Amino acid sequence: MVWQILLAILIFGVLVVVHEMGHFLAAKAVGIRVNGFSIGLGPRLCGFQIGETDFSLRAFPVGGACMMEGEDEDSDDSRAFNNKPVWARFIVLFAGAFMNFLFGLVIILLLLIPNKTLTTTTVEGFPAELGGSNGGVLAGDTFVKINGERVYTADNIAFLFERYAGKPYTITVERNGETVTLRDVSLTPRTFEGSDQLRYGFNMKNERAGFFTKIRYGFAVSADYVRLIRMSIVDLFKGRVKTGDLNGPVGITAAMTTVAKTGQYRVLWTFVAFIAINLAVMNLLPLPALDGGRIFFLLIELVLRLFGRKRLNPKYENYIHLAGLLLFLLLMVYVTYNDIARLIHK
Repeated sequence: MVWQILLAILIFGVLVVVHEMGHFLAAKAVGIRVNGFSIGLGPRLCGFQIGETDFSLRAFPVGGACMMEGEDEDSDDSRAFNNKPVWARFIVLFAGAFMNFLFGLVIILLLLIPNKTLTTTTVEGFPAELGGSNGGVLAGDTFVKINGERVYTADNIAFLFERYAGKPYTITVERNGETVTLRDVSLTPRTFEGSDQLRYGFNMKNERAGFFTKIRYGFAVSADYVRLIRMSIVDLFKGRVKTGDLNGPVGITAAMTTVAKTGQYRVLWTFVAFIAINLAVMNLLPLPALDGGRIFFLLIELVLRLFGRKRLNPKYENYIHLAGLLLFLLLMVYVTYNDIARLIHK
């Protein structure tokens, strides 16, 4: 039990370090002075100096930090973050999320290495009870969209049918090189001969998993993860998901621990890939204190320059980010409380 918890904490810490490493590498690439880079947080355990940068290992393995000159306050150093052009600052801010996305993509691709075949989004046939078609879909059709949502992988088909259950489906397929839209389709999951599992009645085609097929499939899975995160955010704002259902670090760690205890490490690393891409997307939201919030202020700066105005006073921008950070910390306290409460009442 203990080692599974430590593994989950370590994985979560690695995801944060990967994010900060993205900032570090980008900062070095565009000539920004990096004063320090730490693995972990809290009291310093050990470290070393390489050039201008102090590298350190901290007591708590729950994150990391990339400390750039002029990031949080103005500096007269010509290599400071605040003195670099907008494009350079954008690259540095974007690089953290990009590294998280890339990390998740790499995990997905590594998990695909053993696969000899992959399931496509093309229909091979149907259960015998359905004959030669199902809801107007024919054998050889390739699913493109369901109710306007892109079908990236075969798993998306049942997921999207379930998400929009109770409503007529609009299905877009590719048929003989042409795009065909099927409207007002009614489908209900049912069992078919030889299986007790509820299905929508589509037998999907498998294809040989060559190198480029795996690359394409890996990007498709990554795009699907981004879509799932977008759906979750929309559901939260529409009230379909309650704030009490949100998971914080404790809840995520508990979920990782649960998966690790089963010994299903392929599932665990799939979950890690999803969390990595989740961190990438969430960090790019235009909210104060997040990288996306800082990028938003860069866009404001560009607009102001177009009208010959000076950039917003960094002091006031920092106040806004500080307020956002405090709200974010309050949210973390709230979701952590809920995480612990759920664990206690299990």
